[in-house]
Amino acid sequence: MIYRFNYEKLVGAVDDKGMTSSEVAASLDIPERHYLLKLCNCEEFTMEEISILADQILEISPEEIPEYFFCREM
Repeated sequence: MIYRFNYEKLVGAVDDKGMTSSEVAASLDIPERHYLLKLCNCEEFTMEEISILADQILEISPEEIPEYFFCREM
């Protein structure tokens, strides 16, 4: 079974930081298109990308990561 994840909290947090999708993609060293595909569940975030987002962009603790990246869609 393939899970679909809800990234609303991630998108909201990135928005709160005042960053655009192209800026986030540049921070991840991926094309903006791939970042957007990840947000719509067409591609998966790698552990390295999650780590960069959590540490450098969102500035959240490891315990908070599941709230942003592993919240399943109903």
